[in-house]
Amino acid sequence: MVYPGNTMAQNGKDELETVTAKLTPRLAAEIDALVEEGWYANRSEAIRDAVRNLVDKKNLARLEKAVNEDIEWALHAK
Repeated sequence: MVYPGNTMAQNGKDELETVTAKLTPRLAAEIDALVEEGWYANRSEAIRDAVRNLVDKKNLARLEKAVNEDIEWALHAK
């Protein structure tokens, strides 16, 4: 059971939502190669890792933008 404002199930594991995405055959083959090489247990794990990395990267970019805007404001404040 998930409580409002909580993304973790009672057992401490994230609940997973199925999301359908279409990949090019080349991307699917690249993911399959990572799985076959042992980097990931399966396609889903590889895709979750890629999405986490993308979200982290975008969040960092947002934070850097906000910090830079604050610096600019401070430098030009009168």
